[in-house]
Amino acid sequence: YWCKKPKTQSEEDVRLRALVQEAHSVSNGSAGARTIASIITNSGIKFSRYRATKLMKKLGLVSRQLPKHRYSKAAQEHIEIPNHLDRQFAVTAP
Repeated sequence: YWCKKPKTQSEEDVRLRALVQEAHSVSNGSAGARTIASIITNSGIKFSRYRATKLMKKLGLVSRQLPKHRYSKAAQEHIEIPNHLDRQFAVTAP
């Protein structure tokens, strides 16, 4: 009987799934379960990070952090600057 019963979802589950997907998309996919739980909790609904983890697994959502900024190497090397002050840069002793 239990295996054959119709699989229906409650309205609350559908609403929570929508909230989790919305919070994940607002953060550009970088929010994890704790962040999603805090976003939903701040909106006035009690929501734990464990429940957020379960729903994220069901929905196939994974936290992916944005890549850090990488500096590009210069195409040209720096030109040699002339020594106008005629300073001596060779150190002979400490």
